[in-house]
Amino acid sequence: MHNGVKKETGGLLRPLASIIIILLVAAALIYGAFHNRTQQKSNMSGRDGGAPGEALATVALPELTPEKPEVDSSKEIVNDVLLSNVPKADFSFSFNGKLSDAAVVTRTGDEGQHNDGTYPETTEDILPLFTEGIEGDALYLDGSYGVQLSGVGALNGSYTISFWFRADEMVDWSPFLMIGSYLMDVGGSQSYLSFNKKTTEEGEDVVPVFNTIDAVFNNSCEVRPSMDHKKCIYLNEWNYITICVDDSASDLEEGRAMGYLYLNSELIGSGEVSKLNMDAENVKAYLGISCYDKLFRASYDEVHIWTHVLDESQISSMYAAYIQRNEAKG
Repeated sequence: MHNGVKKETGGLLRPLASIIIILLVAAALIYGAFHNRTQQKSNMSGRDGGAPGEALATVALPELTPEKPEVDSSKEIVNDVLLSNVPKADFSFSFNGKLSDAAVVTRTGDEGQHNDGTYPETTEDILPLFTEGIEGDALYLDGSYGVQLSGVGALNGSYTISFWFRADEMVDWSPFLMIGSYLMDVGGSQSYLSFNKKTTEEGEDVVPVFNTIDAVFNNSCEVRPSMDHKKCIYLNEWNYITICVDDSASDLEEGRAMGYLYLNSELIGSGEVSKLNMDAENVKAYLGISCYDKLFRASYDEVHIWTHVLDESQISSMYAAYIQRNEAKG
């Protein structure tokens, strides 16, 4: 028999257990938050120059970037377009604001810009000039200097030469481009090719003319435009000049080959040319200058030389690739 309220067993333990559970849950949450914050600080320390082990643990995987397609180095690229049907030239000079593999040359002893016979020599007294070209910048000759191209080999078999040319003036016999050896050994070992302008006895301009002279076989030949109107190049206009020389024909005289002259990818003349006998150790290649003739003002761009014959489709592909972007700009 008890007075007052009867106390049940465990009445005080239930509230106490609830409080303990709440405290444990709160402690777990606090510990988790503290652990995450500590881990973040550790990661930041690794990125900011912390211990090598910590930095290594937080290095991200490298970004995956698409692989660049391999460029076919055996083909010509014009205005960023790969020409799958045109093999890369053996010798190329694009200029683009600098004379890579080329040098400014002048002559001593000039009289009225003509000379009795002197090899051009390199000079640092004259800086090359450049102007807007067909692809990037073009070389500009102002009539006071020429340019020598380095590394050009002997062209004694089949070959193709192409270049863009814009004349401010043209002079009879002065070569737009000349390649050869022993250039002043007339009647001896002289062997060369050149592009130039001539005037007929009737006063008619003939341009372009492709000349070949080889003293070994006593050959002197030229290829002119075969159309009635012989003047195919006019001042202040860009023109794409190409010559293909094929020495594979068997029905020609000894020391002769066939030459095919193109202007803006159109065949304008053909005929026999001298098969050359250049000395590989004595090859000289010039733009706008020779050992004798008057200098003149003109621009050059994209000089290419192949040691084999290009066909007409390849010549057309080169020309079209050059002019397409220029037509789009115009």
